[in-house]
Amino acid sequence: DMQESVIQTLSIQALGQGTEIQLGLAVDSQKATLSVKRRLACEQVIYFSQAYHCLSSCELVSHGCAKKLLRFIYWKFLEAKAAAYYYHGLVTDKGTEPSCHVNAVCCFLAAAEILGESKKACLSFCLAPPVTRAPPMWGVMKHLSQKIPEVAFRKSQTYGYLLEEEEKAMQCLPELPDFQLSLRPEEFELPEIEADTCAAGNQTHLLKEHLDYSSEHHDDDDDE
Repeated sequence: DMQESVIQTLSIQALGQGTEIQLGLAVDSQKATLSVKRRLACEQVIYFSQAYHCLSSCELVSHGCAKKLLRFIYWKFLEAKAAAYYYHGLVTDKGTEPSCHVNAVCCFLAAAEILGESKKACLSFCLAPPVTRAPPMWGVMKHLSQKIPEVAFRKSQTYGYLLEEEEKAMQCLPELPDFQLSLRPEEFELPEIEADTCAAGNQTHLLKEHLDYSSEHHDDDDDE
């Protein structure tokens, strides 16, 4: 389980979940702009995408724990993508051109659809052995799980006439902005396997000697 690709996956995953916490704080802050929230959500997508591809190339991915972790990362990736399209839609909707509103509605509808897929991915993660309970909604997704369907429905009703005129726009989903990542994992080097194995062997040998020594002295005390 301590392969370099696994450690790298955990490192990137931690950055993704850390960014998720940052997004949650931004949602609760009145000073955080929509652009900031969109950037954090888009960065999340990149982190979880990188973590997923990194673990997918690992030889252990077919094993129980690694397979479950892969499903967890995919679930978080879909949640992040739903959030990214939601905030991208809010930013795009600020425009005055009809095309801006059409693209915004496309983003909202995509966010709602991806949110539904994320719930299925969560169930798939929970059912993967070892079976676990579905975690309660928390943080930013507790907020977005209600907002995304509401906004998608309301905006599609408001701009329904534009959607009928722009059927081609509905067929192609707007691309998410590509931001430079704010957080990067620290460089690390795994210890040499042989040296690590020898050290473990020496520790085991010393422990055995200690136990033998303690046992001998305990027997001497009993004789007295």
